[in-house]
Amino acid sequence: MALKPNFFQAIAALTLAFQAFKYIKRQAALLEKWDYSILGVRLMGVTKDYLDLQIELELKNPSAVSLTVSEFTMDVYLDGIKIGNTAKQGNYTIKKYGSDVLTFNVRAFYKTLGPALGVLVSKIGQLNAIQIRLKGQVYIQTVPGVFAPVSFDITDSAINLYKQFN
Repeated sequence: MALKPNFFQAIAALTLAFQAFKYIKRQAALLEKWDYSILGVRLMGVTKDYLDLQIELELKNPSAVSLTVSEFTMDVYLDGIKIGNTAKQGNYTIKKYGSDVLTFNVRAFYKTLGPALGVLVSKIGQLNAIQIRLKGQVYIQTVPGVFAPVSFDITDSAINLYKQFN
């Protein structure tokens, strides 16, 4: 009894489907390993009521599939003191094996800082002593049209960020 060609076609189709499943699973795992880092924090302006900061956040995608993120919200801390928050709406696509830099603006009002302002002022000039922390949430597209929330918490020293800009 000879095997019919349909049997071999079925085996080939199953093998191909299994390999495609393994590839998709591997790419999905890489998407879960997306990375981020603070590139820098710049003082953009100072008035009698507030100071403006600009934060650059780099997102990295190690996958062979583009990554879409949206709706960033985050609190900004300097040396453990919450100085403000920021948000960014809209969708941002990071190409496969690529990275993208997003810029956020934060306005810190002196009234909100209260006594903590004195602590921050005392650390001016001590870049190695100041820790910058971004704590928030971003939505990542898992399948087309479906976004899942992902929390993040990044801390870096001001001296490392200063070196990035100089």
